[in-house]
Amino acid sequence: MTSQAMAAPGPAFPDDELTRRSVDIILSQTRAGAAALALAGPLYGVVLVPRVGWIPWLGWYAVLIASLVARQLYFVRLASRFGHTDRTLRRVAVWTAATGVLPAACVPLFVNSLTLGDVGVLTVFTLGSLSAAIAVIGVQPRMYAVYLVISLVMAYTGWLQHASRPEKLIIGAAMVLGGFVLQRAVWTYWKQLRDNVEIGARNALLVEQLRSALEKQQDIQRARSRFLGAASHDLRQPVQALLFLSDIFRRSGDTARREAIAQQIVRTGESIDNMFRHLVDFAQIDAGTMKANLQPVQLGRLVQATVSGFAEKCASRGLQFRLDLRADGAVQADPVLLERVLRNFLDNAAKYSLRGEIVLGVDQAGDELEVTVQDQGVGMDEEDLAQVWNAFQRGRSAALAEAEGIGLGLAICRHMADLMQARLDLQSRPGEGARVSIRLPRPEQATSAMRGSAGPQRLDLRGRLLVVVENDRLAREALAAWLQDAGGEVVAGADLAQVQQALHAIGRRPDCILADYRLTRSNGVEVVAALRAQHGPVPALIVSGEPDLQERGLDLPCLQKPVTPEKLTEHLRHLLPVPGARLENA
Repeated sequence: MTSQAMAAPGPAFPDDELTRRSVDIILSQTRAGAAALALAGPLYGVVLVPRVGWIPWLGWYAVLIASLVARQLYFVRLASRFGHTDRTLRRVAVWTAATGVLPAACVPLFVNSLTLGDVGVLTVFTLGSLSAAIAVIGVQPRMYAVYLVISLVMAYTGWLQHASRPEKLIIGAAMVLGGFVLQRAVWTYWKQLRDNVEIGARNALLVEQLRSALEKQQDIQRARSRFLGAASHDLRQPVQALLFLSDIFRRSGDTARREAIAQQIVRTGESIDNMFRHLVDFAQIDAGTMKANLQPVQLGRLVQATVSGFAEKCASRGLQFRLDLRADGAVQADPVLLERVLRNFLDNAAKYSLRGEIVLGVDQAGDELEVTVQDQGVGMDEEDLAQVWNAFQRGRSAALAEAEGIGLGLAICRHMADLMQARLDLQSRPGEGARVSIRLPRPEQATSAMRGSAGPQRLDLRGRLLVVVENDRLAREALAAWLQDAGGEVVAGADLAQVQQALHAIGRRPDCILADYRLTRSNGVEVVAALRAQHGPVPALIVSGEPDLQERGLDLPCLQKPVTPEKLTEHLRHLLPVPGARLENA
């Protein structure tokens, strides 16, 4: 059996791990093999000494022992220098085979002194060595084949010298047949080793995936615990303040004093309201329910509405506020989310400023508009800046400014900006204030982004013929129904034969192929290739639950199950040329 036939195409496996295992096996087995050959030498002596004498046998045995000792020392140095590599494996296999033929070499070496019976005994010894060598050189099937042929040829020289013609033919045929069986056993051994390595690698991948999933779940649990702990602690602070302020307000008879306390109560109430809004926003983010409704927004008008009353709030804290509109126009954004982002910027600037001026500016930044809030507050160092966008992060600047809050504001702003395809930036130095900005695209730049984010989308497949190849009946019927609901005509089947038969009955060229990778009789790539051979370069998409789909290096776009309708819609929109697959607001 040829090496090509034995190494049939299959799932990819880690070659480095196979090499490492092979080197481990061959190094351990060569030590045992060397000991076995050394012990077998006297058995050869029982046959050889009566025929050739002690001196020739001792010379042959000394060469055998010296070669075995030298090769083992060489193997140790080789492994320490090059490690468990292909180079080490090849060299160990070559030298093992070279020393392994020395026992069989005694036949042509002493053939003139041997009898036919002696040749028969030595041939049996050779076959025993060849069988035992499967466990040693079997990790390199081609090298074993060379060793096998040389050993059998050496043993056969004795039969050529002493056997009759019929005996030569019979022994020769037996050696060929036996050699074929031994080589086939070697390929089976190597294939089993390869399969074991592949199974081990897949198990290791599965364990790693399970470990990652467990760590992710633990992170979620820790985040929720941190969320509850931070929320309960930080909400108690302003509530505690309200209790004392209310008591002072109730007992005080001084009008000016009561007015000052009333203003503090209002600010404390605003702080509690701000915390609750952040908690609600964070809960929406955590649940994945926060969405952006992108639309053209007049930025100047929204900014004016956002800063309304902020100057008075700054004045009550001894701060100045200035609005600097150097540019204006429409941007692509969600007006509600954008206003909340800007209010968050302004609230942070007020909280972390002990003096000075806060400036909100709007500038042209290339093809975009940039809104910037600059303050002269306590600022942040590099360590705080590195964590500033993370949830529940309150750095040293919060302690310096004695700012209330739970550390969610900028984390929420980042998520809202991501939903609007906007970019955030924050620059700060200790004692020099902070500059935070958001860049917003113009409506004409964001048309495609709006389509992808402006709420529920519907795919229009009217006039399109789509092929679904899926061997799971429920998954096949669900996908076919979804495509038909989008207006498409669907041919669905469990394998290539079913869809080919249906396409032949329709007599039409398909517009798109959606195939699972793992099918009963083949795989999705082969199905796509077969259909393309019949119908031309049809757009195709592999939709599969295989865990390593992206690592297989397929030449087709791939989606890993479970696939959301939005994700499939997006891929079909790219696969199918316009017109034919149009997106409409649902």
